Amino acid sequence: MSFPFATVTPNQLSYARRDERYRRLHEAVETSYHHPSGLRMVWKYDDVRTVLEATVPGLSAANSLDPLVGYRRIAATPSAIPPFVQHLFPPPAKATANLTDKVLHAKVWSTMAGADGHFTIPPGQRDTRAATMSAHFHAALNAADTTSELDVTALSITYAARITAEAVGLPPEAWPNVAVWSGAQSGLLGRHLRGRELGTAVQALGWLFTVSARTVADGSGLAHRLREADIPRRVAVSAMANSLAAGVHTVSGTIQQGLERLLTPGDRRWWDMLAEQSQAGRVALKLLQLDPGLVAWKRKAERPITLPSGATLSTGPVLALFAAANRDPAAFPDLWSMDGKGKLPLTFGFGRHICPGKQLAALAIEVFLRELHALAPHAELVPTSTRRPADLLFSGADIAIASS
Repeated sequence: MSFPFATVTPNQLSYARRDERYRRLHEAVETSYHHPSGLRMVWKYDDVRTVLEATVPGLSAANSLDPLVGYRRIAATPSAIPPFVQHLFPPPAKATANLTDKVLHAKVWSTMAGADGHFTIPPGQRDTRAATMSAHFHAALNAADTTSELDVTALSITYAARITAEAVGLPPEAWPNVAVWSGAQSGLLGRHLRGRELGTAVQALGWLFTVSARTVADGSGLAHRLREADIPRRVAVSAMANSLAAGVHTVSGTIQQGLERLLTPGDRRWWDMLAEQSQAGRVALKLLQLDPGLVAWKRKAERPITLPSGATLSTGPVLALFAAANRDPAAFPDLWSMDGKGKLPLTFGFGRHICPGKQLAALAIEVFLRELHALAPHAELVPTSTRRPADLLFSGADIAIASS
């Protein structure tokens, strides 16, 4: 087959072109593909769920947060060596997505997302949390340049950074840096960075871990919860840093791509649904299925493994394309219906590695969409010509609007 994502990634495509390529992917006879990056890609729903869960003997999540270019490339890049040695040596402990110690992982996850977890939003607190997010939207909007058109991409990143930083418990003076730090980790995970760009990303990631370490030592919020739970310090630092990094571009990328879909002329029924507060959550969940800001997770096959589709994984790294699995016709026969029947979308993972911030992310996206619709119900997309980089894990869009 001519693999639809052999030379481009979702991050480089409009929503319509992504739709078309995902459709072609699921029409193919093949169920896996060896990508030029060295990753074996899988996209059928049952295969992706199996790989994400990583409970089959021989499947590991230990490499989930490894840089795409590898540590050897970092060690061979002069500009990356000083910040790595200063901030990231010894390498960060495994704490969330890549923690393979089942007992410790359960303890960390429960602290973050259990029934009384730090990121858990009880039903009785949902409105209060939404009001706080609304305040963050307007604070980000007040800081934006709205003299001609509104740069929604920049607005969504600032908004997501504020919400993530506050949720984790970072001091307000550090909030403006969170987007840069998050961009560094997402870039290292999904892009083939080289030279100065790689060095800059390592430096930003280093500061993320340094600030996280300071916060874990005596901070409130998540830091306090991790200390109370007696999570080992290095693991707590990684949990803090990973939470800060994960929240920004996953939330903002979904907002950006979703708005491109909602505001494209022709059919704006889903956009119009945002006028009703009770409907905004449904729209947000549908966009999280179709247009997630994070599209894949890495895993490793430590021995040959046969997946439910019959695809055989040889030893080596695997990329589970959950954004593609969310469109598998076998799992979602009514994909384009707002309330279509189907299995659980895999946007937030599956099994013990499910995202601890899923409630926070879903509500943040819902609030942003609702607030933007209230601000500009007749918004129109402004054409942009920016070229986005190839990224195997994260995806977004350059979106600007004008209000007619």
